[in-house]
Amino acid sequence: MNRKAILCVLYATLLIIPAPILGRVVAKKKEEKRYAAVYPIAAYAGMTVSLPVFLALVAAYGAWTVARYHIRSRSNSHNCANNRGWCRPNCFRGEYHDWYHSSTCGSYKCCRYR
Repeated sequence: MNRKAILCVLYATLLIIPAPILGRVVAKKKEEKRYAAVYPIAAYAGMTVSLPVFLALVAAYGAWTVARYHIRSRSNSHNCANNRGWCRPNCFRGEYHDWYHSSTCGSYKCCRYR
């Protein structure tokens, strides 16, 4: 083999070898980062938490433990109708139920101001 072929094989090997090592390091960092925001379960007792925290608690402690401590996820109150309304179970006084945009709210109603 000539010098050029040897250098090509050497550089290709140097490019391929670190991939599994870097993959293990990245996976380990992601695993550590996943549980970094979860405090002991007693700190959340009786609270309403955001959905990512709720899912992290269920993954870390299990659904039965989360239910036993009366931890709930935040309600599905988000905007609808191009940021002109809110998804709610019932509309407040002075609002009307927008049937056209309610598909983005799931089981809730799209409530818009009159």
